[in-house]
Amino acid sequence: MTTATKIDLPQGTWEVDETHSTANFEVEHAGVSIFRGAFKPVGAKLTADDSGLALTGAVDVTGITVDDENIRPHLLSPDFFDADRNPRIEFRSTEITGGADDLTVNGELSMAGTSLPVAARGRLRGPVEIGEIQKASLALEATIDRTDYGMNWQMELPSGGQALANEVKLIVELEFNRS
Repeated sequence: MTTATKIDLPQGTWEVDETHSTANFEVEHAGVSIFRGAFKPVGAKLTADDSGLALTGAVDVTGITVDDENIRPHLLSPDFFDADRNPRIEFRSTEITGGADDLTVNGELSMAGTSLPVAARGRLRGPVEIGEIQKASLALEATIDRTDYGMNWQMELPSGGQALANEVKLIVELEFNRS
């Protein structure tokens, strides 16, 4: 964990509040609209100590939700997440830099049997006290190429073009409680 931040977050382990945390994705569909999905529950931990900040997180692939449940089995198949062989998506930070409003989180994203470096940008809020609990939140966005993870399924549209873009935006909103 290498961290160079301008963030004053009390030291300790911050556990994710699953109720107030989401892991979403967006991908362009047919060149005209955005297809969205999410994973619930989200598991994550933020650690603050003398060496800086570290973030780990994971979701079970079978926790995927999409608006059309007929698409869900295809997303769980080997064409995409390959849930039988790769049941989890995991992230581990390697470096967190910047300030609360311009945070960069570099790390390794593992899904569908492939682990690759990824950089996310976002912001950190808090801490705030609600009763006896300290809370903080982390909002991050990253863009990946799904084909880098072996998600190569594609369908040519009758009018030309492809059904699904390769670029996928990941949007993660995490709320933490300090333990």
